[in-house]
Amino acid sequence: MWRWGVELLYRNYSRYFQVMIKIMQIPFDSKLSSRTTLWEATSAPGPELNALEGNFKADVAVIGAGIAGLSTALHLAEAGCSVIVIEAEAPGSGATGASGGLLAPDFIKHSPDDIENMLGQDWGKRLIRMVGTSTRQCFDLIEKHKISCDARQDGFWCPAHDMAVASRLKTRATEWRDRGYDVDFISSEKTQSELGSPHYCGSIYFSEGGAINPLAFSRGLAEAVIKQGADIYVNSPVLNLEQHLGGWRVSTENGVVDAKRVVLAANGGNAALHPAMRKTVLPLSVFEYATRPLSAADRARVLPNGGSFTDKQSYMFTARYDGEGRVIAALPDFFVKRSTSTIIKEASQRLLRHFPEMEDVSIEYLWKGTCMLNASLLPKIYDLNDGAYAIQACNGRGLANNVVLGKELAASLIHQDMNLLSVKAEAPRKVNGYFLAKYIPSMMMAFAYVRQ
Repeated sequence: MWRWGVELLYRNYSRYFQVMIKIMQIPFDSKLSSRTTLWEATSAPGPELNALEGNFKADVAVIGAGIAGLSTALHLAEAGCSVIVIEAEAPGSGATGASGGLLAPDFIKHSPDDIENMLGQDWGKRLIRMVGTSTRQCFDLIEKHKISCDARQDGFWCPAHDMAVASRLKTRATEWRDRGYDVDFISSEKTQSELGSPHYCGSIYFSEGGAINPLAFSRGLAEAVIKQGADIYVNSPVLNLEQHLGGWRVSTENGVVDAKRVVLAANGGNAALHPAMRKTVLPLSVFEYATRPLSAADRARVLPNGGSFTDKQSYMFTARYDGEGRVIAALPDFFVKRSTSTIIKEASQRLLRHFPEMEDVSIEYLWKGTCMLNASLLPKIYDLNDGAYAIQACNGRGLANNVVLGKELAASLIHQDMNLLSVKAEAPRKVNGYFLAKYIPSMMMAFAYVRQ
């Protein structure tokens, strides 16, 4: 990834100073205010949980109570394993609870043919099957445990902003459909009608996609984990992870857990838990925002039949509704700290640009999240040796993929067979040239911002 990013910067070197001048003209303040997320304001309270205090033993210790950790713990507990989940803050408080809540059964970059060419027929087909069924499995889990999280399986769109992109999406739709998935390429006219935006010239449509309230989903998963007999401890940052008596010892300020095996599911925080995980992901910050509930007239024009979408532009645009009729969208962040008023102004302008018939735009919530990107942009399970594993599956598609990876890793640990996974367990790979590469997502968004 870093080489591609450096090449991009090199090709645009003649524009570099123009970009920097324009960026430096953006109003900024060093105390960018953070508002309560929409999800915090609209989710039911989670279970009452305590911090870890004392010494405990378990078959498996799971570090991190986001989707990956909670799914792993739930499926382990359902199989009768003793499980302890240790969370630095509260369930869903990290990247999960600050996300946009989209569920898309697609790869962020690759097509199914790409995956089979990269991974071979066996592992390629496994990964395609996992991703292609990920949202279905997520909604099935929500139904099974009766989790109230504003779940809406009303489809996911990926629209194209030019004909070259539309052509590639048409090919991708065919590849998915030839493998038995309900995926279609949608014409320009119908795309514009279904999205309520004249901005696009065709799209790929995944009927099994949708959206959820990710924080409510996390809290509901935590309730399910507890009902299955597992323990979750919160406000307990892990201070040390070490091998101990043939297993692993997890230490916090006031407690210790000795476990036969350990699963690191702390997203970008995995790097602080195990040295092999350092320099394996690149951060990309994203501002999520939500409007006030739209009027009936606006709702009839903007995504009139529901659904959600994320387009293929570098400075991407995404939109969906929540249960109360708010439009939830996002814009990428970059290395210049913009003022809250500047971000809200840009957010409003982007909404009007994509939905010109929207009568009134009023931003009610604004919050910041982080997407962690690995070099492959694919979900990963890392084998850290001696019974320690790490899940890395964000890349903009983390919610549904993490549900499935947690389920599969649990089965693999129970049966002691890593061949049950859809992704081949491997050793972590550091991002080449990490010192420079860690700035590339931010720099790419800066270039994209100027070009929009």
